[in-house]
Amino acid sequence: MKRKNILKEAGVLLIGALLIFSSVAAIATTNYKTDLTIPSSMIDTPIRNTGLQSLETGVILWDNYIITWHTGYHSQDDPPDEPEQWDSFVADDFMFEEETDVNWVFWQFVYGWCNNMGGPRDFHYDWNITFFEDDGTGYHPGDIFAGPFTIVDADIYKSLPYVNTTEYNGQWSCGAYAFLPAPVTFNADTKYWISIYSTGPIFPQTFWYVHNESHGGILLHEGNFKSIQWGYPNWINWTNFSIVDEDKEKLDANFVLGGDPPFEVTISKGLGVTATIISKIPPDPEANVTNLTVTFTATGGFVLSRTKTVVIAEFEAGATETVKWFPIGFGSIAIDVACTSNEVGIRDADTTGFLILFFLL
Repeated sequence: MKRKNILKEAGVLLIGALLIFSSVAAIATTNYKTDLTIPSSMIDTPIRNTGLQSLETGVILWDNYIITWHTGYHSQDDPPDEPEQWDSFVADDFMFEEETDVNWVFWQFVYGWCNNMGGPRDFHYDWNITFFEDDGTGYHPGDIFAGPFTIVDADIYKSLPYVNTTEYNGQWSCGAYAFLPAPVTFNADTKYWISIYSTGPIFPQTFWYVHNESHGGILLHEGNFKSIQWGYPNWINWTNFSIVDEDKEKLDANFVLGGDPPFEVTISKGLGVTATIISKIPPDPEANVTNLTVTFTATGGFVLSRTKTVVIAEFEAGATETVKWFPIGFGSIAIDVACTSNEVGIRDADTTGFLILFFLL
């Protein structure tokens, strides 16, 4: 049995995600964006629906490239209290320019040798995400910085190709995203490493997709691999992929780190509805948000016009803006305010009350 899933140079477009989620974010000013390095048109329908209401709301903090893959390396540990079969891990490095909070992760992987368990499908494995300090050399992980965080049955996106292939005894290519239990804060200008691995029985095996320099490039240092199962014999400790790989290529793992949209929205009632939007972006002339769209929506009761949209042409970093709406009507209503920006995602807030003319109690 080979140590890795050899799918060389396929250049297959896999899945991405428009993205996602929420918690706290002190975000590096050079990374305000919500689109991944893959066209949204290539996203297949998610096979789960947990958290889908949060799609398109997150900020990408570190994009390690996920359009194509070069091959997959075994990344799997044994479930607790079961006989030892696997002990293989992949790790890759990242660094932020400012102190940064990360609260979600997206990565690409494949279930391999699925036909031993009835064919390619979602096997609902748990995954563990661990962050490491650097060992001081810049080349390998050191001590654990945070985690491991166990992600029970991480949300899966399936890929368009290879969904039911029998190649390599059945494989199921996919991507996964996961909330961390709480945001993890990383220091500025400090190198860290991330390792992601499944916990599952001997079959199917799981492989974390990686890319080479010609398919995405290498950010910072190349990724690392270590394995007791596939030791050969000097990979017991973290080892550069250029040593492990049969073609001696530098490889980087396919993953994205994300955080929360860097602004808050609150609603106050009374004479109309007031939305207060507070920018959490550190003051920076180049970090201003343009064309922030504020949309009020009313449901329930009797309201003459149920929506109102206001566009803030430029929302300065560190600023506070207020927008008012005077719905006219009568009865119990719910108000939702969504603030949308292509640069930093979506934030919303909601409230309920009793509308009398244009007073909301």
